[in-house]
Amino acid sequence: MRLDWQRRAVILFAVSLLILSVVLVFFAIREAEREKLLKENEIEGARQRLVETIDGRARSLVSEAENRVLEAVKKSLKEPLAAIPLVSEAFLVDDEDQVVFLGAKPLFLLPGEKQRSREIARSLENDERWKRAEATEFRLSDHSQAAALYQDLAAKTADPALDALLLNRLARCYTKSGQHGKALAAYKRQLQIGLPELTSEGIPLEITAMYQIGNIHLQRRQRAEAAGVFLELYQGLLDAKWTLSRSQFESFRKLAEDRFRTAVGELDASIRADWEGRIQNLKKIEGKRLAKTGVLEKVRGRIIPRMRLETRETEADSGRWLRIAEPIDSGLLLASFLPLDKNTMLGMLLDPEALASGLFPPDSGKQELEEGLSVAIVDESGKVVVGQGLVSPEASEKSRNPQLVFTGAFTDSFPPWAIDIYRSGVGEAERQFRLRRTIYVLSLAAVIAALFFGGFLAIRSTAKELKLAKLKSDFTATISHEFRTPLTSIRYMAELLQRGRVRDEARKQRYYETITAESERLSRLVENLLDFSKIEAGMKEYRLEEADIAALAADVAGRFREQAAFKDFTLETEIADNLPFIRADKDALGRAVLNLLDNAVKYSGGNPRVILRAWSGEDSVNLQVEDHGIGIAKSEQKKIFEKFYRSESALESNVKGSGIGLPLVEHVVRAHGGKVLLESEPGKGTRVTIRLPVKPPELRKGDENA
Repeated sequence: MRLDWQRRAVILFAVSLLILSVVLVFFAIREAEREKLLKENEIEGARQRLVETIDGRARSLVSEAENRVLEAVKKSLKEPLAAIPLVSEAFLVDDEDQVVFLGAKPLFLLPGEKQRSREIARSLENDERWKRAEATEFRLSDHSQAAALYQDLAAKTADPALDALLLNRLARCYTKSGQHGKALAAYKRQLQIGLPELTSEGIPLEITAMYQIGNIHLQRRQRAEAAGVFLELYQGLLDAKWTLSRSQFESFRKLAEDRFRTAVGELDASIRADWEGRIQNLKKIEGKRLAKTGVLEKVRGRIIPRMRLETRETEADSGRWLRIAEPIDSGLLLASFLPLDKNTMLGMLLDPEALASGLFPPDSGKQELEEGLSVAIVDESGKVVVGQGLVSPEASEKSRNPQLVFTGAFTDSFPPWAIDIYRSGVGEAERQFRLRRTIYVLSLAAVIAALFFGGFLAIRSTAKELKLAKLKSDFTATISHEFRTPLTSIRYMAELLQRGRVRDEARKQRYYETITAESERLSRLVENLLDFSKIEAGMKEYRLEEADIAALAADVAGRFREQAAFKDFTLETEIADNLPFIRADKDALGRAVLNLLDNAVKYSGGNPRVILRAWSGEDSVNLQVEDHGIGIAKSEQKKIFEKFYRSESALESNVKGSGIGLPLVEHVVRAHGGKVLLESEPGKGTRVTIRLPVKPPELRKGDENA
């Protein structure tokens, strides 16, 4: 009952501490969650500021480009557009939506644009000399006379445009009459005049002249010169030197390329390779300028109508830039325009890639981004335009699946991209919360483990103390019984002898012997108690001297026979000859052997045959006591050397004992540097062997001997 009460007290105390610990951990985790929310709000604000910073940088870049373009236009483009960052093109739009591109010109007329060429031949339609010259050339086919008439007209005109037209006609007549040298000279003089806007029947006169010059060189088998002329014609087409429709551009480009390849076809391989390299370079330029022209077509067809609409809807004045974003098949058009007056608007195209790159200058990353965060500018299709950190057009597929934690947009959706902030791994607030939660949980687990371990130790210690108290109580009762039995016998026989009631001398002698035996038994029990008390107090001392083990064994056997003569047992001795002498405490060692013999007789059961053996080994002397009694279970063979312990078989056989005999034997043997060996089997008997070294260690005092 006492143990149960202590267990309940320990459990109640442990549960109280456990509940208190759980409550404390609960409130600590709640506080950590609150701090996590505050930290997340702080981080959310930092991310919003980062988005605002990027948006502000975009607006700053665009505003700077707008101001520089306006300043350049005011100064008649003294600063080239290519020197202005972000600007890919600038243009002016009049009230009829006619566009003048200030940078690269389109290769051909855009849809809706008017032909700006000058049809010069119409100014001579009523001139009789012109009519006569054309009639002579085409009706009469008199090319020499026609050439003279054209030459006469050219001599009398002071208009460079008419002069260029007449030279063109003169060269044509020379060509038809086979005067190739004069034809070349006339065409070259026409080209020297310039005036690329002059046309005849819709064809620029300069294109006609260059084409004919190339053909004349071919006819004269001057292939290199012909190739150079056709290559120059190709270059002029790519430079948008003449105002052409799309079909005219494509036709003349193909014609120039075909005639060029005809010219270089019969040249040497090395020379032909050089010319082929030149045409390939021009074709690369053609691809880029065709793409640029395509963009300008989109400006003409989609941006300018929106500019007109935005101007009307917002009633914009001449001091405010308006911005337009227009998605196209090949990407995105970013345009900004400014109404200069009621009839004219200034517009410009922004390069989306340059703008995206400018959002993340090289020195901005470490200052703005916290650890583990990445920023990406994403278009409307979800494609990463530019990124900083793990998320970028090059690294997006290789990144460790970053998580989107914040998204923002640019002011007025210009550009129409999203500013996404990603996080790889766990955020700082979550990481701190998890760390604190782990610490609290581990602390609780440690407290629980300590409580369980402490409770276990307390209960175990209490159980041991109670068990030891019970053993001591049983020991006291047993010792009392051990004392009372011989004392009762001695008192009873002494009273009989004192009162003279025993008259038979033989019977008197038996009484005297019994009294002597019981006295010896009491003496041995007292000596055991004294030895045990000294061992417990650490005061037991041994006196070592030369001892004859054979004589010691024989003496112990003789004394035991005398002391236990009234008991029914048989003691056999097997003592070897020539046993070596050892240093030992004869009295202590003798009492140890007597204890073993006493146990053997008490637990002999129905076979009271006991054997005492003594023999020597290589470096030891052995004393062994063997009985054929009740035996000891294997599970108890180590426990019987504990003080006050008695085996189950001993308790079941109702044999009285103190539980200190074997602990005394083990202590004495260890003090002599030896050891005790036990062999036993229930129902078959027990064999206890004392093995002592021939040269024992120096005597040690008390428990230190063990």
